[in-house]
Amino acid sequence: MGIENIQIFKACGCFCCCFWLVFGVVAAVLSLRSMEQGKYAVNLIWLTQSILEEPETEAGMKFIGLGNSLLEYPSTFQTMYFASSTQGVQATSQSAFPPIVKTPIRARSADGLEMYVTVSFQWKLEPQALTPLYYLLGEEGYDDAFVRFARAAIISTCSHFPADMYFTNRTIIIAAMLEDLERNFQLPDKGLQANIKGLQLQEVDLPDEFDVEIGQTQAQLQELEVAFAERVEREVAMQTELLVSTQQVLRNLETQRGESEGVLELNQAEVDQLLLFQERQALANNAILQQFENDTQPFERLFELMEVRLLDGHNSDNLMFSL
Repeated sequence: MGIENIQIFKACGCFCCCFWLVFGVVAAVLSLRSMEQGKYAVNLIWLTQSILEEPETEAGMKFIGLGNSLLEYPSTFQTMYFASSTQGVQATSQSAFPPIVKTPIRARSADGLEMYVTVSFQWKLEPQALTPLYYLLGEEGYDDAFVRFARAAIISTCSHFPADMYFTNRTIIIAAMLEDLERNFQLPDKGLQANIKGLQLQEVDLPDEFDVEIGQTQAQLQELEVAFAERVEREVAMQTELLVSTQQVLRNLETQRGESEGVLELNQAEVDQLLLFQERQALANNAILQQFENDTQPFERLFELMEVRLLDGHNSDNLMFSL
């Protein structure tokens, strides 16, 4: 082997080493991906067109391998609007995951009236659901699927409530709507797990004739509330008068009871006094009768003594006798 052949082998070896070195550096650089804050990602293997089971949840540089790619999903709460106006939405439309904006939802109330519902809510994917979500809906198809899920839940909720409740008691409707949305977005057995919050039922557009009737109904309800308040006020006034009258009657009864007890005590004293007087009178009469008990004519003897007693006690200045 000549010197020339040895130099050729050395040159080929150097070339191969440089090539693989450059290739390794380039491959390492191309195998790195940066993941920003506010994102989840799953690693898509280019060779098998499959993804790794464990999703990436932390921001930073990720080594994914040459030819592979990161399929990114939002890790923060995203907003979905069903509204006719985009006012207030454009401020966030330049983000990596712009809000989903669709037209108001056409639904029907429990009493059959057609309505257009303007509603918005926030949703957030769970990291453990990214892998089954990819196999179920793909990388970009989940937005349209989420819109269908939300429409179905809201239409179902609207069909359970009459039209007037959308003006008189929205709290119950919002709670039921949120429950239906959570039910449609929490399907672990099908690979879908998303949290729902911040539901706002902003506007309900009903036929013009119903709006007129609603206005009249609201006016009548206000009149009913005023009448009910007046009734309560009158009831309170009457109860106050009844209480005052009851207290007055109780005072009168107490006064009459005291007076009657006083009269009873006075009568009892007079009766006792009269009984005592009569008792003493009877004793005196008995003593007098005992003095004339043996006389043949007791009554004449009694009258004579009375005449003598009368004359002894008479004052000559008086024309009448005192018995």
